Amino acid sequence: MPNNCAITRHIKRLAALWLMVSIIALPSAFAPAQAAEPANQTFQEEPKAILDFGKMLVYQRCGNCHGLEPGDDRFAAPLNHLFGRKPGTIDGFTFSSNLKGIGTPWTPSTLDNWLAQTTFDTPDIRMRHVGIVNLQQRQAVIAYLKTLPGNSSATK
Repeated sequence: MPNNCAITRHIKRLAALWLMVSIIALPSAFAPAQAAEPANQTFQEEPKAILDFGKMLVYQRCGNCHGLEPGDDRFAAPLNHLFGRKPGTIDGFTFSSNLKGIGTPWTPSTLDNWLAQTTFDTPDIRMRHVGIVNLQQRQAVIAYLKTLPGNSSATK
């Protein structure tokens, strides 16, 4: 198991790589879609730097509570097989009444809206989510989550 110094160095290297790639190559990857294409363009294959950055963010912000692989049960609901599933519907986990009442399945778009929130209007929420206001960070997180088992067929 790597020590904290090794993890910190790895995170710094990933952040530096992300910065270099974002300066050089990413503006074209996040350019507005052409008029003939839908506005919510999804990429079939995400650049490795985006996936690495998304993975780093997911492990930092979500991985302590949410399981990321099948059988990796933690305090909160797992994030594999997320897309297409309705919020608050996994047996064995406690969800707020507002989350259970959403009724709309998770999609990249609904997850983006969820992640963008910085406050919640429900007193019974247990998730200590502070929001991800940066659009590119949310896109990287969603791109990485699409690579988890059961999430590869996610659209819009």
